[in-house]
Amino acid sequence: MTRVLLLGAGGFLGGVIARELRSAGAEVQTISGDLTELGPADWKRHLGGVDAVVNAAGRTAGTLGELTRANVMLLAGVLDAVQEGGQRLIHLSSAAEYGRTAPGEASREDGPAQPLSPYGASKLAGTVLLDERVRSGQVDALALRLTNPIGAGMNPGSLPGRAARELRQAAAQGLEQVRFGPLGAYRDFVSARDVGRAVLHFLPGQAGTQARGVLNLGSGEARPVRDIVTELVRLSGYAGQIAEDAPGSPRSGDVPYQRADLTALKASGYTPTGTLADSLAELYAEQR
Repeated sequence: MTRVLLLGAGGFLGGVIARELRSAGAEVQTISGDLTELGPADWKRHLGGVDAVVNAAGRTAGTLGELTRANVMLLAGVLDAVQEGGQRLIHLSSAAEYGRTAPGEASREDGPAQPLSPYGASKLAGTVLLDERVRSGQVDALALRLTNPIGAGMNPGSLPGRAARELRQAAAQGLEQVRFGPLGAYRDFVSARDVGRAVLHFLPGQAGTQARGVLNLGSGEARPVRDIVTELVRLSGYAGQIAEDAPGSPRSGDVPYQRADLTALKASGYTPTGTLADSLAELYAEQR
């Protein structure tokens, strides 16, 4: 039985990963409290008897100091710990590290990374640290560079989470209109379940255990954000008008197109199978 220390188990993806690993028979251990407060002795104690560490912890918003502490300094401490303990590390990084790409162009792991937000910059800093340790042979680690995970348990403040809630309410109340910001940006959406299954694939003793460095994890397809709302309209049976005249996200304007190149991922033996429709159905079902 593989023993895994899962960081960030209380979050959206952490919860999905925990369920996937446990259903496959892995023993999952977690840590509560502020992980950034842990020192070398703490990590050594928590890693005792563990085969792998999965880092799903971090922040998506906050001050630059908060983002650096959660997305860089925490990972640096984990890298030191697994270097000493010999465990395999699987870290969740982000496609926000790439920044802007030309429409129709797929982001490759060896391509330019020019993040346009403090969040993306902090995630990239952590990924660079990990990749350097891997290339120098100090750690056995893999960063999965995720696109836009969707599934049950999403933050209700995210566009999919908010749209699911508001469209269910609008259908129930017979509202004439639901307003969103512009929905024309293209994104690569990946099933949250595929993230959990990928983590399992890359654990010690599994098919992808030899993969190291950085791998993209997405669907490999760019779809308009509007598809999320369209599918949730279908699921809710909402018959009113969808307006796109609310203030939009600055990120949509900065990065109008995103798609991950999955060549390296598929070469490792893993191919995502989840669909956007299934992921949104899971998200919508939990609104009940």
